[in-house]
Amino acid sequence: MPRRIATPSARRGHAAATVLGVVGALLVGSVAFGGPTAGAGSTPRSRDSTPNADIAREFASQAPPIQLPPATAPPAPAPPTLAASPPLHSHEVFGFAPWWDLGNEAAFDVRDLTTLAYFSVDVNPDGTVNRSDSGWVGYESQALADLVSRAHAAQDRVVLTVTGFDQHVLDQLTSDPSVPNRLASTLIQLVSAKNLDGVNFDFEGNGPQDRQGLDNLIASVAGQLRGADPHWQLSMSTYASSAGDPNGFFDIGGLAPNVDGFFVMAYDMNSRSSPSPTAPLTGPGNDDAVDVAEYSHVVPRSKIILGVPYYGYDWPTAGPNAGDPATGGPNPVTYSQVATTMASQHLASYWDQSSQTPWTAYQSGSQWHQVYFDDPTSLALKARLANTDGIAGVGVWALGMDGNDPAMLAALLGHAAPAKFAAGPSSGGSASGSSPSTSYSYQGVYNGATESLSPVTSPLPGGGQARSAGHLQSFSTNDPGFTCLSNGPPLPVYELQASPTTYVVQVSTPSYCASGTWQFTAPASSSPSGGSSGGGSSPSTTTPPTTAPSNPPVTLPPVTAPTSGGTTSTTKPGPLGL
Repeated sequence: MPRRIATPSARRGHAAATVLGVVGALLVGSVAFGGPTAGAGSTPRSRDSTPNADIAREFASQAPPIQLPPATAPPAPAPPTLAASPPLHSHEVFGFAPWWDLGNEAAFDVRDLTTLAYFSVDVNPDGTVNRSDSGWVGYESQALADLVSRAHAAQDRVVLTVTGFDQHVLDQLTSDPSVPNRLASTLIQLVSAKNLDGVNFDFEGNGPQDRQGLDNLIASVAGQLRGADPHWQLSMSTYASSAGDPNGFFDIGGLAPNVDGFFVMAYDMNSRSSPSPTAPLTGPGNDDAVDVAEYSHVVPRSKIILGVPYYGYDWPTAGPNAGDPATGGPNPVTYSQVATTMASQHLASYWDQSSQTPWTAYQSGSQWHQVYFDDPTSLALKARLANTDGIAGVGVWALGMDGNDPAMLAALLGHAAPAKFAAGPSSGGSASGSSPSTSYSYQGVYNGATESLSPVTSPLPGGGQARSAGHLQSFSTNDPGFTCLSNGPPLPVYELQASPTTYVVQVSTPSYCASGTWQFTAPASSSPSGGSSGGGSSPSTTTPPTTAPSNPPVTLPPVTAPTSGGTTSTTKPGPLGL
């Protein structure tokens, strides 16, 4: 049956490429191959690549002209307790809301954010802002006013992102002595007019020539902003490699005293010549683990926010297997596009062990494509890194690109709600706006019946002696660390010899994307091979019933704590930054 996947039409070239337009759904042929070969590692991006600038151009070019009614009144101000609290939380969940998706702002889940950044107004060379582009239309809109009011009701800060992506503009901003006062005055007016709570600076240039000038600019502007309101949050978006790059655009150590935090744009780190992950957790070249470590050596961990992507890239390739070369440049795709198409067309999801990220493949006519992206499993691993390294938190680029899938934000939260300051009596009592801690559940279909699966943490009875009893016909869970198992190979089932009505489901890496053990109770099997097989995303791998001689007893491995994402850790993603 033909399959369709929606991808933007423009071929993404090198760092400064601008994408024009978007293709509708592509007619795709059946995917039929044996799965991935060796993982496709990441290739380091050049220093001073410009992630938000590139992605903003690409996704904004796909959006229709912005048509939003202007606001009739300013948004509701922040509750007094939020307005008077320290600028940065101890468990930060930071999300960008881009102007081109403001029409869908009512669907943004702001309850579990701590900071929402409106993206953006663009700065002019003289330190004023552009009041004739779509970003300004969004700033003046009722949609933004409604979003700010809703975020404030959830105890979220809302900041204004000011952008400078043109090298000539940045050269002037960092060299003209009249700019700092003008830019500070402009930002104070814009933040105050919309009852906002601070500024995110997103200046993306190349080379070291503006380093000192940028340090001076931010120091002066930040000092004036803090003079206007010492509780405003001031952050800066910076490149993932900047802390380890003494010759790049950003001087992280020099900027640090004048900002509350750095939003580390840890994405767009993929190669531009071969299919590879946009945000590798580990692996060759730039990756999250290395970048966080480099930042931690330069600035306090309490100032580091790990930025993660809600998008990925689609490459035309010579074949379906990892390592097959690209035949053209990559196109950006949102997680929503990828997830919707994979679910509706039953595309298989594969796991790249090198980067700890998922990928998939499909065919359009005779042309193969490979898509690398981030999903709840890979995001949960990034949240675990943030927690383990004790940094301020995580942030997303950008809201709406996930299709408002609650599993994406849940993965970033780990097992804890974001840290929010308790509201006083003036705002109606304690109101973090957060949802309660998630209670995870696991289900599987076995012999046509839906079984509730209970995680096993203690030794299996009878020393783990068991017989193969087929496979689950399907697996589902709301635990973001294990959702990847739903699209992988069928999960094996074993019948314990010491308890014939007790069945165990046990998987481990690298054969599966996660490691874990669950059990359920069902009638004892009537044959040595146990129940039926099948399930997962690969029906062709079902195991037929066997006779006793071909189904000898096995000893299951010792039970360890479940591990998601194919890592070697024995702990699941825990609370972030707490």
